[in-house]
Amino acid sequence: MSGLRQTTLRGLFGAVLLTATAGSSFATEPGNIGNLLAGATMGAPIAAAPPEGVFFNNTFYYAPVLAGDGNAGCGVGCKSRYTGGVDSATVSWGTGMTFLGGVWFPTINIVGDELTETNTPYPPAGGIGASPVYGNVLVEEIRNLYVNPINFSWRIGGIPLFVNAGLGFVAPVGTNYPGSTVPDYWTVRPHWAVSYLGQGWNLTANFTYDINTASQGKTGLYQIIALNPATPVPVSTLLTGPANPGNGYTTGNYLYIDWTATKKFDKWELGPVGFFKFQTTDDTPGGINPATGAAWTCNQLTAAKLPTCGKDVNVGAGLLVGYNFGPVDMKFIYTNAFYSKDTVGSNTGSSFWIKTSFKLWSPDDPPAKKPLYTKN
Repeated sequence: MSGLRQTTLRGLFGAVLLTATAGSSFATEPGNIGNLLAGATMGAPIAAAPPEGVFFNNTFYYAPVLAGDGNAGCGVGCKSRYTGGVDSATVSWGTGMTFLGGVWFPTINIVGDELTETNTPYPPAGGIGASPVYGNVLVEEIRNLYVNPINFSWRIGGIPLFVNAGLGFVAPVGTNYPGSTVPDYWTVRPHWAVSYLGQGWNLTANFTYDINTASQGKTGLYQIIALNPATPVPVSTLLTGPANPGNGYTTGNYLYIDWTATKKFDKWELGPVGFFKFQTTDDTPGGINPATGAAWTCNQLTAAKLPTCGKDVNVGAGLLVGYNFGPVDMKFIYTNAFYSKDTVGSNTGSSFWIKTSFKLWSPDDPPAKKPLYTKN
């Protein structure tokens, strides 16, 4: 909110707050929601490089009363709902430099999230170790850092058609207390996009492929279960030792497709937007199963009634309304995930986005005026 995941949002995805339903399945490492929020790039003409200068983009994402769907649900009769917000800050550098005809424009992104829950499903206090998960109704997290150093844009012929390709990575530098939703693993992120920007149109499709590495087992649902005061001591001991399935758990890779089809009318912008998220490879659990002496399998986790594997699908669409104030461009987006599997979102609530972008500096800026009087 993986970048919007986040694209991460404890309450928005509800994954880590499910310790009472240890048999549930998840598409990512249980309790971690990935390093990118589906829909994060909607509305952006992302295939076109900015002009020379430094530019700032801020995306605020708000999702009220969401709940899990499919294998990410919290069980029959569960009434927990989660409301949260994410703020994502991106800085882009329009270098003006070219390589093989493409304009180089690196970017960097960091995200924070805050959430509340309408029904705290766990007893207060702690458990083994210390974690702010229990007894809290407001949680704040800093998510991982996305660095996108290889990022190029090409204009195709004499028409306003742009193609973008690049390669970035997500470094696990975010909040990592036990039970955090922030992944504690690296993600390698190739991406490509196409944008047609003629006659006031923004027709853009952005493709992002997250290749996830193995988790360190610090965060996520297994540690939530271990910390739950209601968890039997043998189970807590199992999940905090070498048998912890989260230690070495490799989340399947994700393909994200964000699309935009808007038209400008003077300073106004209007049109539909949407997103697709598909998990393309299977999860691979980690830890050492005491019964086999080898890493857990998904079937073994299911049989042990522990959180196990799934395959994430999330599809949504909505409407963008934007206005250009001159130095600041703002876009408001409403979306709803109308189909989801092993994730959170389908028909459980609406999502609202506010995107703001403006220039921080460019070489064309006039020099600062000299003072009329100077001291000797």
